[in-house]
Amino acid sequence: MRKVLLLFLLAGTVSCRTPKSVLLPEDGSVLRSLGIKFSFRDGNDRQNGRIVWRSDGQCSKFVFFSPLGQAGLELDVSGEDAVLVNFSRKEHWQGPFRLLLERMWGVDMSLSTLKEIVLSGKVPRGELSALGIFVELEPGPGGAPKEVRLRREDALLTLRVTRDESRPGRVVLAGYAGRYSAAPLESVLEVEE
Repeated sequence: MRKVLLLFLLAGTVSCRTPKSVLLPEDGSVLRSLGIKFSFRDGNDRQNGRIVWRSDGQCSKFVFFSPLGQAGLELDVSGEDAVLVNFSRKEHWQGPFRLLLERMWGVDMSLSTLKEIVLSGKVPRGELSALGIFVELEPGPGGAPKEVRLRREDALLTLRVTRDESRPGRVVLAGYAGRYSAAPLESVLEVEE
């Protein structure tokens, strides 16, 4: 009798369990999330770090992590308009993505071109060679490169993709411009260690 009662109790518990809801965007958009380790060299200047890049085709969000694993900077991009946020300084900068990339790593490139290279391995060589940028790709699984090297004069930026995942979803930009004070790009790029 106890076994039968236990079986009924177990069946009742399982049947009353609420199903886990899955929220899918109505437009069917796909969120691509990449983990990237970057290395930049330009003469005596060196930078290394880790970035998480999320993109849904319309918006992108880049989170730059400190060596201790803390989010130091966040870059939100809608189209080619960028907002860079420095959490420790509570400052933000707004401007073209291309200008930010040029200032950070000496690479004069739009977000759409960067996406084309990193997400699908397609290199617009004519456009980039006119800017003095040379691209080398190390192929990865599924057509997307696992390593991208961008060279311009003495500067070398290496992006190594460590994780590449896709799932239904959309990038939601937080709107930091209203919460943090505006500052020049140089100030926002200063990361306190």
